[in-house]
Amino acid sequence: MILIRSVVFDFVFYVWTFFYFVILFPIMLLFPRSWTMWMYRFWTKMNLLGLKFIVGLDYKIEGLENLEEATKKGPYILACKHQSAWETIIFSTLIDEFQIVLKRQLIYIPVFGQYLKKLNSIVIDRDAGSKAIKVLVHQGRDAVRNGRSILIFPEGTRGKAGEPGVYQPGIAALYRDLNVSVLPVALNSGVFWGRRSPIKRPGVIILRFLKPIPSGLSRAEFTAQLEESIETACKSLPLN
Repeated sequence: MILIRSVVFDFVFYVWTFFYFVILFPIMLLFPRSWTMWMYRFWTKMNLLGLKFIVGLDYKIEGLENLEEATKKGPYILACKHQSAWETIIFSTLIDEFQIVLKRQLIYIPVFGQYLKKLNSIVIDRDAGSKAIKVLVHQGRDAVRNGRSILIFPEGTRGKAGEPGVYQPGIAALYRDLNVSVLPVALNSGVFWGRRSPIKRPGVIILRFLKPIPSGLSRAEFTAQLEESIETACKSLPLN
């Protein structure tokens, strides 16, 4: 039954996504970014409802007081644990103005990639080494200058729930250069929607905003605090 529900959701997701973005494509091209964000947010909400009613997969948000604390001080960096495709879409329902850091290949997806460009996504070539970090920092500056926070997945790729990840240098470069606080985010989405898995299990994903890390720490202090904060919180989340 879980497999059948997963297949039904995937079918509905791809068909709905294709027609939704194709039909609204002219609006995306002609109107401001705010219109595209509204369309993307509506698309996200519909997908979350699909997960809830087709798969039986819901979610719970914790630590909203930490999100509010970070928001009061202006743009910040969201550093989120990465286990699933789920967390790449949920934030549009939680945060008003942000730009997401994503891999270059996603921009080449027909139609959908154009929406990602319109949303000023920060596009990184993960094979470009130090050049990719320079691009990340440069576009990060533009985002903060325009009053937008930055969503980044510090590990760079999805990992398995319950296992610590390898944190890439991009997040530390952003932190050092932009001089803004970092809001760590822990979750257990991989328990229910694993990497490259066709199975989506019923249950409740928990996303937890953690205590913001203030600007001004050394690179070593920041990296250690970020990893400890996220990994410790993830260990406290249920794995079933």
